[in-house]
Amino acid sequence: MAVNRYQMCGCGNPIEQGRIELGFKICSTCAHQFDTPKKKGRMVYYHKTGGAIEIMSSQSYSENKKYFTRKANRSILKQV
Repeated sequence: MAVNRYQMCGCGNPIEQGRIELGFKICSTCAHQFDTPKKKGRMVYYHKTGGAIEIMSSQSYSENKKYFTRKANRSILKQV
């Protein structure tokens, strides 16, 4: 006979099995209450055929956003 064991969150709710498998220690309702900053990213092209995603914090993204945006036209065809 299998015994279902639940891990309990500090609020008293059981932690979902999927969250336990991923290593989380709190339930989803408590997780949504915390104001965690979102991660942001941008595409970086080191070569013309291969791009990579650069992931950074929202603070770092906002500080460096002025370097990411283009100020001129994207191609010569846009100028026609």
